[in-house]
This record gives sequence, structure tokens and C-alpha cells, in this order.
Amino acid sequence: MLLRGGLGEHKPRRHPQHLLLWCLTLATLAIVCWAQPAHAYTWMIRHGYAACSSCHADPSGGELLSSYGRLEGDVLLRMQYGEPAEGDEEPDTGFLWGAVDTPDNLLLSGSFRNLNIYEPGADDPLTIIPIMMGDLYGQVRADFVRAAASAGISKVKVGSPHARAAQVTHGQGEQYNMVSRTHWLGFDLGADDNYLLRLGRMNLPFGVRVPEHTLWAREATRTDRESDQQHGAALAYTGETFRGEIMGIAGNFQVSPDKLRERGYSLFFEYLPSPELAIGASSLATFADEDRITLREDVWRQAHGLIGRAKLFDSLAVYGEADLLLTTDTTTGYTGFVQFDYELVQGLHFMVTGEVLDQGLAGEETDTNQQTEGRGKPRFGAWGSIDWFFYRQFELRLDAIKRQSAGTQLLAQLHFYL
Repeated sequence: MLLRGGLGEHKPRRHPQHLLLWCLTLATLAIVCWAQPAHAYTWMIRHGYAACSSCHADPSGGELLSSYGRLEGDVLLRMQYGEPAEGDEEPDTGFLWGAVDTPDNLLLSGSFRNLNIYEPGADDPLTIIPIMMGDLYGQVRADFVRAAASAGISKVKVGSPHARAAQVTHGQGEQYNMVSRTHWLGFDLGADDNYLLRLGRMNLPFGVRVPEHTLWAREATRTDRESDQQHGAALAYTGETFRGEIMGIAGNFQVSPDKLRERGYSLFFEYLPSPELAIGASSLATFADEDRITLREDVWRQAHGLIGRAKLFDSLAVYGEADLLLTTDTTTGYTGFVQFDYELVQGLHFMVTGEVLDQGLAGEETDTNQQTEGRGKPRFGAWGSIDWFFYRQFELRLDAIKRQSAGTQLLAQLHFYL
């Protein structure tokens, strides 16, 4: 489903390309040449781990977990009720809550999310989405070669940009469609397998990878894990004090016609001065003959910014990013967020998030009289969240979201993984 953004026809303008070429070249050299031994980390930086590759099949985090990731999720993530009895065995890390033991070279999992939205004061305040996300994930490995894929179902409202770009079937109404968010072939390289070369449809390496796919920083840069994946080739490196990934974007071949496909690059890198601190940067630039959201022609879209994650205290972590937004025939915009995560007791998190967005003004709108919140002026939003990992591989999350020029939203999600 193509969405018109209400923007007029404008004469295309191309941004200078030499800066993009230098960014791409320098980032590639940094990832390839900064060779240090790889170590195993978990994504939970508050526990003293900063990298993602030991817990996730994707080296930048998300979706499919390794056996070690399942173990860490059970030991460090979920709420513990009482002290473990003497002689208790370690948690079973198999598929389906340990019911199925898979061989070491096979990873299987799945994810289910239900979403309920309540908007006080709206004519129809309650929206229930029984299956916001229902996906199965798998990876098989033979020596240094890996193959991974996901398949699932999704249903969104008519006109929604979410899920559409990941569809395999092409129903456009409020009906279920098959989606495949990721599918790739990978090759572990280097003496310590600290490089991973992948070909296929993958999450874009950009920004702080968080589950809140409707954050403005994820929507404005089009880098969320819900449906913004692209086909291409990616090289990731994970080291002791440095990690990064660069991807050449060939386009999303689950979108047609070809003129709607973006091509370019996306990358991030992080420096890890300690296991409790990570700082880095992201860069993205794509070109499309016609933008699939706004339908404007000959569009360069860029985002460049800084990222950071840190443990402040034993129970408090903070992370966020700040990005510049550059789009053909549009004034410079920006977006960003900062999120504080406080774990009252293991498994019970209280989160506060602040975000900002200014997408800039397009074409004739550059007159200052046309400025509104989010276009020419900053627009602010705030989230208050409770995240409760109440049982093994189960999560209940509540969010209250208030954004300028919009009503309050109350969200309730039930999530579990297999």
C-alpha cells in the first residue's frame, strides 16, 4: 500500500556525492582493519556486556537467540520467584520452552505479540490487534556457512506503512498477510569468526536497536525491525573494544515496481571503552527513483548521527541517539531519543523515554509561516513504560505515550517467544 505524504511536485536536486563516498570508504576500512580478538557478550549492558553476537544470530541484535542468549534470558532477564533450591539444574535452552532439543548447528524460535491500544477521548477508543506479530525464525549452520530466515503473518490497518514492506503476499485490506522480515546467507570469517559476511534481506545497521519500532528515530530514518529491512550485502565485525557493520543496500525486492526500491548504504560502529559503556555513530544514504511513502521523484534520503549506551548504576541504564535528516528538496531535519531503564527488581523494568522530531520543510513549504511541530519546528514526545518479564520467555508491557499535536495513547502488549 503506497501512502501519499501530501507533498507537492518539486524539481529534483541531488546532494553532493563525494562526502557519501568518503563515509562509506572510511567505515569499511575501520571495520576490516580494526582487528582484535572477539569475546562473548550479551546485549544487557547493565550486566556488564555491550555486544550482541553471542546471544543473537544477527550480530547487531534482535530476533533469533542462540542457546547462550536463551540461557542469559532465563538467568538475568526474567523475574525470579524465591531462591533456587540446592541441586537445581541449569535452565533448558531448547526450542519450545525446552521441549525440543535441537542440534548445535540448528537454531529455532518464534515470536508472538498481541497489542491493545486505548486512546482516551477518541470516537472508537479501543483497538485490539490479536496478532500484531507472529513469526517463526530459524538458522542452520555448516562449518563457516550459515543460512537464516523468518516467516510469519501480520495484519495492519488500511494505509498503515507497517508490515507492508515485508509482505510476501500482497493483500492490501485489513487481512492477514504472510511476511518474511529477514532471510540471508552468511559466512563466518577470520581466525576467531569475528567477521560475518551476509547476503540477503537484513535489518539495517543503524542507530540503537530497540523494540519500540514506532519511535520517531526509527520511523524517520526507516530503520526499524518491523518491516524496514532491505536486501543487500553486509559485513559485520565484533571485537573486544570495537564492533560495527556496513551494508550495501540493493533494494527491497518485496516492494514493486523497481522505481520504489532504495539503493545505497547503511552502517554503524561502536567503541566500547568498557563493558558498561558504548559510544558510536551511524550513517545511511539511499536513492530511489520514486519514494514509496511520499511518491516524490529522484529522492536522496540521508541520516547521520551519534549513538550511546551506558550503565549508570547497578539497576539503571541509559541509551539513545541523535540523527540529522537530509532529504532531497527538504530543509535539514533531525530526530533523536533518550531512554532511561530502571530495573526495580529483576524482571520488572520502569522506563522513561523522551523523543524529538523535525523532518524539515519540503519545497514551497520552506516559508517560515508554514512551520509546524515536526516540520520546521521541533515536536516532542514522552513515553512512560512498565516492562514485566513475568515468566520464562513471557513479557507483559504497558506504555503511555503523549506526543505534541496528538492525543494520549495507552498500549498493552503480551509477548512470548518459543
